[in-house]
Amino acid sequence: MAGPSRRTTFVGGLWNTAAMVVPMLSALLLSVVIARRLGPAELGAQSVVAYTGGLVGSLVVMAATHCTTQVMGAAYGADDVRRLATLRRLSGVVHVSGGVLAGLLLVGVGSARDHTLAWVFIGLVTFLDALGWSSGSRLIARSGWSEVSRLRLVSQIAASLLGVLAVLLGGGVAAVFGVQVLTSAWLTTSLHRRERREWRAWAGRVLPSAKVALRPLARLWGLFVLSAALVQIVDKRIELLFLDAFRSRQEVAVYAVAFSLVTVAVTIPGALLGAALPAIAAASTADGVTSLHGHLRRAERVAVLFGFLLCAALATVGPPLILVFWGEGLHGAASLMPLMALSVLLVPLPTLLQTFWTGIGRLGPVLLANGLGAVADLGTALALVPPLGVTGAALANVVAQSVACAAIVVWSRRHGAAVGASPGDLLRFAGVAALSGGAAAAAAYALGDVSQVLALVGAAVAFVVVLAVVGLLAGLVPGEDADWIADIVPHPVRPALAVVGGQRWARASRQATAPGRAVRPAHHRHPRSR
Repeated sequence: MAGPSRRTTFVGGLWNTAAMVVPMLSALLLSVVIARRLGPAELGAQSVVAYTGGLVGSLVVMAATHCTTQVMGAAYGADDVRRLATLRRLSGVVHVSGGVLAGLLLVGVGSARDHTLAWVFIGLVTFLDALGWSSGSRLIARSGWSEVSRLRLVSQIAASLLGVLAVLLGGGVAAVFGVQVLTSAWLTTSLHRRERREWRAWAGRVLPSAKVALRPLARLWGLFVLSAALVQIVDKRIELLFLDAFRSRQEVAVYAVAFSLVTVAVTIPGALLGAALPAIAAASTADGVTSLHGHLRRAERVAVLFGFLLCAALATVGPPLILVFWGEGLHGAASLMPLMALSVLLVPLPTLLQTFWTGIGRLGPVLLANGLGAVADLGTALALVPPLGVTGAALANVVAQSVACAAIVVWSRRHGAAVGASPGDLLRFAGVAALSGGAAAAAAYALGDVSQVLALVGAAVAFVVVLAVVGLLAGLVPGEDADWIADIVPHPVRPALAVVGGQRWARASRQATAPGRAVRPAHHRHPRSR
């Protein structure tokens, strides 16, 4: 059993991306309604409760989920049925125990703060999520992210939209988390039923337990816990807690809005890559690491391009977007966006490398990179947030991302991974981002005095149009990378890759696949692609 195919992994990644990004967009809508209906201070309070719940849930629940996905994915790759049965039972025990502890911890924290009911609700949500991920992680290990992501998509959109309705009907921050209890309960029940049905259909009977060494599993789980903690510091706005402690809830709201847009942007490559974990784990068991290294270099160039484009888009389109939706009350978030966008440039490549090393069971480089980034983040935030507020928080995040990126790139180079784009590729990517971002900035500046809505529309249209034109004329990536992408995406999507590879690549690709043509053009056999 070799695990999910590359095409299955890509489709699962699309579902995983949708399940993460679409709810984030609905959550942004919720934050808009809270800011305009309840005020920025209440948005700051809601952000602190949500972040703390996510932090505790990540440490306790998601660490167990990632561990389950990795070890069961490897067991599926080895076709070890009895081991799978044992790991399935063990996963349930760990998730339930962790959910109880996490829920009690959050309720305890809330008992000493205001908005106590909101803290009680987020504790219940975390417990229910633990039960749901117990089943969800086993489904992911068996068949990828598609089914789990579809259910998560429905649950998270419903939670945000019901939260919007609750606020509009006069509910406060507690009502937002109260509706999350209901949607989490539905998701947990749905995942549990599907996992039991699929397991019975696949196993066919109650399987005897296999002897499993618990110490290596405990060590792996501990590493995932540590990794989750470091990721929360480096990637998940730990700066909010510093702002909550040293500054005001108004500034918490400003930073939360800016960081939410950054999070949506970096989630797209992160979700696509995260869906590859089961396939990477299975391939590593089946001695497929050499093949994985072959794909890594191509994926790296695409990841670096993502970073440049996301950075340019956020820096230029983000400010008018904030002013249109959140209003002048959060003008500080719009001013902060160009600085926050710098951190996005440094996220996709490290995310790719972390997914690769995690998938083959080597968490050392992930822990090293995030550990150094966490130290840099905490130290910089402690030094800069009290005097500088949101600007210090943004600088702390940029410093953390820079340190983490440099650490994992250097480690990967020294341990045999083919890392890094060439100077020519970097120049190409920077040029594309500069042209698209420059056009967007010019449009926003020209239309800003007329209307912020027109500035937003003009900036977005200018960015997309210039990006498409440059892509068609010169290509966004080398031809070999466009070939690699074409081998992954579903067939109906391939004509759109002309914007990625360029018209010359598209013509060559059509000629190569035409009847009677068995040999690809020369650029498709570039030595770097071997």
